[in-house]
Amino acid sequence: MLDHTGYNSLLPIKEANEALTNRQEWFKKTAPLLSREELRRKFNLCLVHKHVVLQPGERMVATGLVTQPEIISESTPSDIIPSSWTATGVPFEWKRVNTTEEIIPPPPAEFFREFSEIVGDGSVLGLSLAHDPAPEGQIWCERTDYEQRQHILEIKPVEGPWGDRNNVHQTSWSLEPSTDEGDPRLVLKLALNCVCWGH
Repeated sequence: MLDHTGYNSLLPIKEANEALTNRQEWFKKTAPLLSREELRRKFNLCLVHKHVVLQPGERMVATGLVTQPEIISESTPSDIIPSSWTATGVPFEWKRVNTTEEIIPPPPAEFFREFSEIVGDGSVLGLSLAHDPAPEGQIWCERTDYEQRQHILEIKPVEGPWGDRNNVHQTSWSLEPSTDEGDPRLVLKLALNCVCWGH
């Protein structure tokens, strides 16, 4: 688990986005791993980045569509599960669940060993729990309210309006069948945009 110092050392969204070069090549290399039956539709490829500055003892915990810092003891309560991992499998964000049926076990250590061998230990690529699919013509969008120290998810039309495109960054990709005719392979498609103001 990343403590507050580790979390605070993650890149902000704009820098993480700029650090992810040759993304189509990375997608091709990681898609076979993510296509494994035990992972498919449960996890997305994600851009590892921070949202706010954490204080000692705080972790980023999602309750519903809002993720915000919470003070969590060393022994994690049973209703809080990891929701995002670095390339080496270290959890850096968490999610509150209401029932035991909502608990999704993290990917096995063997997966992260193979994943980090492909992308590198310090990669800005990681894994996150998959969101429910957005309705046709819409996409999940994340934004940060810095005053409230909240990271907020919402569904928006794919076409926008998005405002300044320089402040829109792709942050999560789900595995879907290729739409290329005669190409049966699985490919990574955009699942989440981040709209950033005040960067």
